[in-house]
Amino acid sequence: MLQAPAHRLGRLSTRPRLVLAGGFALGAGLVTALVRQDGPVGGEVTLTRWLHDHTPGAVSAIGAVLDPLITDLTAPVVFAVIALATWSRWGRQAATVVVLAGCLTALTRIGDVVQRPRPTSQIEWTTYSFGNGGYPSGHVVFTVLVLGGVVVAARRHASPNLARRLAILVVATVALTCWTRVSRLEHWPLDVVGGLLMGLAALQVVAWAADASDPLTAEHPRLRRLIGFPGT
Repeated sequence: MLQAPAHRLGRLSTRPRLVLAGGFALGAGLVTALVRQDGPVGGEVTLTRWLHDHTPGAVSAIGAVLDPLITDLTAPVVFAVIALATWSRWGRQAATVVVLAGCLTALTRIGDVVQRPRPTSQIEWTTYSFGNGGYPSGHVVFTVLVLGGVVVAARRHASPNLARRLAILVVATVALTCWTRVSRLEHWPLDVVGGLLMGLAALQVVAWAADASDPLTAEHPRLRRLIGFPGT
């Protein structure tokens, strides 16, 4: 039976990733357009107040731990530790996936896409100041991309059982991050939704690059050595 060339198979197997990326990006674009008004979107104040008043103490405690780990000062250190741990565990090819994911987080940390202030302690809208609040949630983008990058690498380099456990842990961490960013009054709900959609769109691009890197670099031995493909 005739078989398609390797590079053709790579494109076929990774095409759904790009479709998903486009869907998440479209959703992020719609949310971004929605939040450009001056003031919270309908329902945001009610949801923020409910999460703030009804969050279990255990969830709040987790948020208190996660929050300082992903500030502008500490996030690069956390990212470096994760990338080095991935390299040590699974090799340079896996670390390359995590590094790519980490680099994409910079796209939303350079500046706020939409100038939205953080909620006040009374859950009110106030004046925006650069570097204090804004859209999207950088914590959510970082968590989705960097930890999601680890899952992408694990699915290629770890046992199925370990990859599945890591995926469950990452999903739980992302969910808790989204919850606590609102319950701790660090962001409005749509800041979190926008960050989640942006992070998922970029993560699909990372997964596509991981799947397509082998066939796409077949004729570039230096690049293959840099990435860390076996036998190069």
